[in-house]
Amino acid sequence: MLILKAIGSFFVKIWRWIKDTAWVQPLLIVGAIFAVIFSIPYISEWVSQATGEQAGSFYNKFSKSLEGEVEVNDGKAEASEADKFTNILVANEELVAANTGDTAPANLDKTLGTKFFVVFTKEDCSNCDTAETGFKYLSENWNKTAYAPTVKDEKFTMYTISASEESTTDKDYENINGSTAFNRYLSNYMNLFNTVGPRLLDAPYYTRASLSEANYNSFSLESSSGSNPIANFPVPTILLVDYTEAAFKAGRAGISEVLFSVNGDTPSERASHLKDMWNHTDDYASDTDNLFLDNKAVA
Repeated sequence: MLILKAIGSFFVKIWRWIKDTAWVQPLLIVGAIFAVIFSIPYISEWVSQATGEQAGSFYNKFSKSLEGEVEVNDGKAEASEADKFTNILVANEELVAANTGDTAPANLDKTLGTKFFVVFTKEDCSNCDTAETGFKYLSENWNKTAYAPTVKDEKFTMYTISASEESTTDKDYENINGSTAFNRYLSNYMNLFNTVGPRLLDAPYYTRASLSEANYNSFSLESSSGSNPIANFPVPTILLVDYTEAAFKAGRAGISEVLFSVNGDTPSERASHLKDMWNHTDDYASDTDNLFLDNKAVA
C-alpha cells in the first residue's frame, strides 16, 4: 500500500506542477495534437486489419496461387493453382477458336463456371485497390435491380492472380523472365496472351471508346523498342470469360472483354461499370448492334 501511495503522490505532484506552470500547458496541448495526427495512419491500418478490409483482402478470397510456379520451355506447367486454372482457359480458348457453330462445344470445360471475371492484381497498386472496391460492392449487391446480370440467376464469380505473390521456387530462378513467380507464369503462357490480346482489339468496348493500344499491346506481351514485354504487363488487368450460349450466339465466347481500370468516383459507380462489362454493354443508345441486347441472344 505504501508503494501505491508513493506512486499516486508522485503523479499528483506532476499534475499540480502542470496546472501551476502556465508555459507547459500549451506545449502539452500542441504535443497531444501532433501525437494524434501522427497516429492516424497507424490507427487506420489497425482498424482496417481488425475489420478485414485492408487493400487486397477481397481479392485474396478468390486467389489462384502462384506457389510452386516453375519455368517450362515445352509442355504445360501444372505446378501451381494458377497453372491448373490457366490451362483450362488455354484448352477452352483452343476449342472456341476451332468452333464453327453458334453453340458451345460438348467438350468445353466448365469447371470454373460459365461466366467469370479474372483479375491480375498486385500490392501497392492504387488502380488495383480502386477496382477492388467496385468488385466488392458488386458482389454484395449482386442481383439487386441496379446490379443485376442480363441473364437471371447468373452467379457472381471471379478469380485473381497476384503479381506480388512470392513462391518458394523463386530462389531457383535468376534470369529476367523467371526471377519472380508471376514472370515465370507470364512466360509459360505467353501464347495465350499473344493470341487473345489482338482479338480483344475488335471488342465493341475498344472500338467505340477509341482507346489507346498501349495497354492492349502490353497485355499481348508484345515488346517495343527492345523492352522486356513481361516486365510491362499491365496491372490491373480485368478479363471477362464467357462460355454462355449467348456468347457463342454473339460470336464473343471465351476471353471476351478486358479492362485496365474501372471508371467511377465511388464503389457503386465502379460496380456499375463492372456490371456493364459482365453484361457486354456500355451505353444502350450507342449499342444497337450488340447482340447481347437481343432477347434471343441472352435468353
